[in-house]
Amino acid sequence: MQCICMGSQGSPFPLFFLPLSQKRAMSTNRHALIRYRTIDRCLRQRNKRFWTWQELAAACGEELREFEGVDRDDPSERTIKGDLSFMRNADQGYGAPIQWYPGEQAYAYSEPGFSITQLPLDDADMAELGQALSILRQFRGFPQVEGVEKVAAKLSEALRVQKPSAPQVLQFEDNMVGQGLQWLDLLYRACRDRRCVALDYHPFQVPEGYQHRRIVSPQLLKEYNNRWFLFACDHRRHGIRTYALDRIREAAFYPLADYVEDRRFEPADYFRHTIGVSRKPEDEVQEVRIRVQPGQVQYLLTKPLHASQQQQPPESNGSVVFIYQLTLNVELENLLLSFGEWIEVLSPESLRQKIAERARRQAEQYRPAR
Repeated sequence: MQCICMGSQGSPFPLFFLPLSQKRAMSTNRHALIRYRTIDRCLRQRNKRFWTWQELAAACGEELREFEGVDRDDPSERTIKGDLSFMRNADQGYGAPIQWYPGEQAYAYSEPGFSITQLPLDDADMAELGQALSILRQFRGFPQVEGVEKVAAKLSEALRVQKPSAPQVLQFEDNMVGQGLQWLDLLYRACRDRRCVALDYHPFQVPEGYQHRRIVSPQLLKEYNNRWFLFACDHRRHGIRTYALDRIREAAFYPLADYVEDRRFEPADYFRHTIGVSRKPEDEVQEVRIRVQPGQVQYLLTKPLHASQQQQPPESNGSVVFIYQLTLNVELENLLLSFGEWIEVLSPESLRQKIAERARRQAEQYRPAR
């Protein structure tokens, strides 16, 4: 179950054991990483000093079969010896002290305490780590990011590597501002671990001081327009409801209720025809047509309003009619109104009338005072 986009699935062992320079220099598949780890584990064993290529191949084969869950042959002699050669390489690999012992007809570490999981990071590695952290720092509100930064600081101090200083060259919209960010971690864990939550939720239309308590089963956290929203199954309403985090007054795990997973709620399908976050399961998809003036046509061609965007051939004056398959909501209205006079809504008629009425009321506000 998807709860938030946090990164790819973890590998069978921590990828930060790999030298960052190695990641730049070659594209290593996951099977190779498993073999390197397995060979390293074998050569580090104290009760068995020497290993033949056949024994290493058998150990790697067992590890790969467990990882894939299917039967497969052990790696070939050529593969294992290629792995050993790569692991020995100090520039592209690990600089592992793997020695061939003719008398034993086998391999061993010439330095018994060596391990590829204990490699130090150089200045270039720390520079790349620092650049990655500069991106992560823009996602405040998640303790996991703070934890990674603490690990990086410890590494830098332990290795006596000077923290790189460089001008900022990448900046995201600051989507971690405003109220409600203190609930991000709790709600993320509730989505991930399928735990019920009790919310004291305060919609804008509810008077201050009125407690609006809800027991929910969180399904998804979604950010839109610099605000975070929780999609959860409301236990009283028996369906998916949307909760803005900045309207949550209190939130806590609620162990007295069983978690309810709405199997009909699939985020990719739920939002496929929606701009923003406002929609109900019963909302129907409608064809939306807009006429765009020549000055804004290239903007929409290079940055579509929605993935369903299609366009008709240009009209005689250069205007273009764009077509979308969308559910109608306030976010769509706001987006269309943001283009001002450059866009005309053609259909459906209900949306055209709503945009016209909002534009009329806005124009009224700018009439000169009498």
